[in-house]
Amino acid sequence: MKRVTLFCNLFWLCFSLAVCVEAFRLRLGTVGKPGSGFFPFGAALVMCLLSLSALISSMRARVRSEEAAEEGAEKGRLRWWNIAVILLAVVAYSLTLDAVGFLVNTFLFITVLLKVIEPQTWKTSIIGGVISAVAADVMFNLLFHAQIPSGILGF
Repeated sequence: MKRVTLFCNLFWLCFSLAVCVEAFRLRLGTVGKPGSGFFPFGAALVMCLLSLSALISSMRARVRSEEAAEEGAEKGRLRWWNIAVILLAVVAYSLTLDAVGFLVNTFLFITVLLKVIEPQTWKTSIIGGVISAVAADVMFNLLFHAQIPSGILGF
């Protein structure tokens, strides 16, 4: 399992670096006047840093896994249904974004992910969904003045 995690982290690191290179080829612009490659480059850069961190962590865990294997400590197993739920949630999010709107859709998306990926209580999931949706709305509407879908509720 640790070997799979190592290769997955390496894949995401390479993928994010490739996206950074391709986004850089587009016009980045400035923070006040972003170009077409600004947001993809920023997202890929964050993904690169996170995958690098996860890669280092998995390399350290691989060394420690030999000791845990001797003790018979298989703590967790991969839950394949999580992958299916995440993929379904991403597809549903992208297909319903215009109809439902950014704020409501982001709230539902984050709430489902918090409830499914690392199961939280409903209270924690809902609060996390509200905080994430409002923070994203403030960032895109107030800071970047981006046009995001308002949806059926008008906000």
